[in-house]
Amino acid sequence: MYKDYIIPKRKVLNSPGLTSDKRPPEEYVYDDESDDGTDDDEDSVYIKPRRQHWSNKLQFVLACVGYSVGLGSIWRFPYLCYKSGGGVFLIPYIIIMIFIGGPMLYMELAVGQFTGRGPIGALGHLCPLFKGTGLGSVVISFLMSTYYSVIIAYGVYYFFTSFRSKQPWDDCSHRWNTPYCWVPSKSAENVTKPIYSQSPAEEFYDRKVLQIGRGIEDFDILRWELVACLICAWVLIYFGIWKSIKSSAKVRYFTATFPFVIIVVLLIKSLTLEGADKGMRYFFRPKVELLLDAKVWVNAASQTFNSMGCAFGSMISFASYNKYNNSILHDTIAVWLVNGITSLMVGIFAFATIGNIATEQGTSIEDVIDDGPGLIFVVYPQTMAKMPSSQLWAVFFFFMLICLALNSQFAIVEVVVTSIQDGFPGWIKKHLMCHEVLVLLICVISFLFGIPNVTQVIIRYKAGR
Repeated sequence: MYKDYIIPKRKVLNSPGLTSDKRPPEEYVYDDESDDGTDDDEDSVYIKPRRQHWSNKLQFVLACVGYSVGLGSIWRFPYLCYKSGGGVFLIPYIIIMIFIGGPMLYMELAVGQFTGRGPIGALGHLCPLFKGTGLGSVVISFLMSTYYSVIIAYGVYYFFTSFRSKQPWDDCSHRWNTPYCWVPSKSAENVTKPIYSQSPAEEFYDRKVLQIGRGIEDFDILRWELVACLICAWVLIYFGIWKSIKSSAKVRYFTATFPFVIIVVLLIKSLTLEGADKGMRYFFRPKVELLLDAKVWVNAASQTFNSMGCAFGSMISFASYNKYNNSILHDTIAVWLVNGITSLMVGIFAFATIGNIATEQGTSIEDVIDDGPGLIFVVYPQTMAKMPSSQLWAVFFFFMLICLALNSQFAIVEVVVTSIQDGFPGWIKKHLMCHEVLVLLICVISFLFGIPNVTQVIIRYKAGR
């Protein structure tokens, strides 16, 4: 009955108040310094490992909020809502958030807190057959870290570009612009966007930043500017998590709160733009007939899992640093509410902006953007250009973007670090000597895997363009 709490004598301090029918206090459980990770004792797998703890509940909640309210809310939620027909997307999204997202978040946090392990050890503790599931989540997190860091590199590139006196996505006077670059005239009325034309922001993103081609087979050399930004991104990531939660928790006091200030300001400003009402009608007037389309429900489900961070192992890892008797229900509700409210706020901001652009270009809401990345690096920069002191707001916006992406990246990399530490504690102590070296090794490997994502590709356009 009490098998889960069996502690070998060599790992328990003598205490007159400790009996066999009571779970020993956390401070009585120690890691054996000589443990090489090969202990075959049957009971050793049930020991809750000695771990660091969050200094307070706020650190844990900010870590979970920072992970969930990342690019999934700023970028993916508005885009999937846009792709799914607008307001109709909110109906399945709210339903899935209530009946699936919240309970799964609670389950993952409870499992992590109870076992005190990363996803592999935690799921293996519940059922040995589930170790493969935990391993799969760690592998996915590692692969995700290799390209998620590239998006941070894009943000770093835009951040430094925003300091220019004249922002390069404002007009068509730059060397990378083509004859198809088009800026709507403020003096002309009822002007429709010409066929095949692109905005300055689109051409800057496609032709200057990415130098995009027709496919992955069209590559030439590295984009050294993006490589430098990628190195900068990984330096920020490393020093954010090199001492585990001791360093990342302090960083999140700023990176998890500052973005909300910018989001509120941008939300208020976007509602004052011309055509914002057009976007709001698209966002809040659901086309009920689209509820019969399975893609709408699939998109809502994928967004719920992505924004809540379920099935990636990060929430399990975060909860493993909690004290055993922490009230996990209150934390779950807090993270769930903040995530949902933030997604709604960002949706209002995004669709008000899209409505403004559609009004200026004389097009419908459906024709404003073509793909996901365009929402962050095309639509939002166009909005920044319309604001007073546009240079300052562009700097704030892309700094906010970097903060949001770093919060999620911290969590993704920490999953890999925590799982390796749980699986090979003796080997790490013997060969890597300290936690900082392990984190450095993982960051370097992930950086190398991300380099193919910043190659220069040959620009080719379809006939007629």
